[in-house]
Amino acid sequence: MNPATRIIIATTLALGSSAVFAQSPGMQHGTGGGMMRGPAGMLTKQDAASATDMGLVMDLVHNNTKIKRTVTNLPDGIKTVTESDDPKVAQAIKAHVASMSGRLQDGREFNIFSTTLPVIFDNADKIKSVIEMTDKGAVVIQTTADAKVAAALQAHASEVTELVQEGPTAFHRGLNARVAMGPEGPRGAMQRTARAAKPAIAASQSPHTHDHSFSGAEQWAKIFDDPQRDTWQKPHEVIQALKLKADAVVADIGSGTGYFSVRLAHMVPKGKVYGLDAEPDMVKYLADRAKRAGLNNVKAVLVKPGDAALPEKADLVILVDVYHHIDNRETYFRQLQRSLKPGGRLAVIDFTMDSPEGPPKAARIAPEQVKAELQAAGYALKEAPAFLPNQYFLIFQPQAR
Repeated sequence: MNPATRIIIATTLALGSSAVFAQSPGMQHGTGGGMMRGPAGMLTKQDAASATDMGLVMDLVHNNTKIKRTVTNLPDGIKTVTESDDPKVAQAIKAHVASMSGRLQDGREFNIFSTTLPVIFDNADKIKSVIEMTDKGAVVIQTTADAKVAAALQAHASEVTELVQEGPTAFHRGLNARVAMGPEGPRGAMQRTARAAKPAIAASQSPHTHDHSFSGAEQWAKIFDDPQRDTWQKPHEVIQALKLKADAVVADIGSGTGYFSVRLAHMVPKGKVYGLDAEPDMVKYLADRAKRAGLNNVKAVLVKPGDAALPEKADLVILVDVYHHIDNRETYFRQLQRSLKPGGRLAVIDFTMDSPEGPPKAARIAPEQVKAELQAAGYALKEAPAFLPNQYFLIFQPQAR
């Protein structure tokens, strides 16, 4: 190997470590300097190289079929080989590797949706990397004596392999998942989990926006209440399938901007809908939204992480795209039974393993696991409507004692 092509840096990041395979329509592409536009521009710190780096990434995303990538898990890290027979794509790979290496050295994190990059950036001094720039791309070996950091390197390599394999499909899925984390991103989510040290109700229908302004919630609402979501979420069909009585009490856990809460309220005019969320901005947003709409039967409630108690006993508890965020689920759902009326039901809607929407596949929970966990928590599956294209829909009731 030509010594000029070998770069040994104690803290570097290669294509296998880029989490910026995400962009939204209308963002600048390949414009050189300047700031990124659109929702993705809200998700990462901006600097003079942001737009250039995003342009490089999008070139790679849209040429994913021309990229060859292999990943080998090492006992203490990872080896990635990312190359292309197309000279332009190969050059883009190398340019991206060099840019991300510099970012890690300088601490200029650029992270659109990865949940593992924060661990890597926060522990950069523990990582040793050997990068070889080849004619067709880059070979990277990254090792560390810290088991947690090694696991993060390996998990992140898997995240990016999905992007290389699926291209724009994975990029949109990743963007949606990162937006759901809110402006604080995965680091903020991890900090909240650490502070709580107990099961958390996560607002996956909405971003995590703790300590951010209400105007931020307004911006997130434009994304989460986009009418295009209706095409695959099918909210009217979901609510019809639940067969709610007009006076039913419903708890929408992780209600976020109120996508389901306000729709449920119209279907239970004599009842009540509690929109429960752990994020103050989202609770305020839903309260104001209900007031503007004249929905007096919607009550936005701020909940403490891990608290399964409801304001009153409910006929239905619904979790849409939230189940996979909850820790210690058996304990949480056992406690939740105390807040169900006799005959009360629990509805869980979450993304299938092969859905083009939703969080990274590594973060998803298969419906079989949901069924097993809830059975262990004392529930029995009663119905499983199958009309949602990207999600499973499971309806449970507490088992008779």
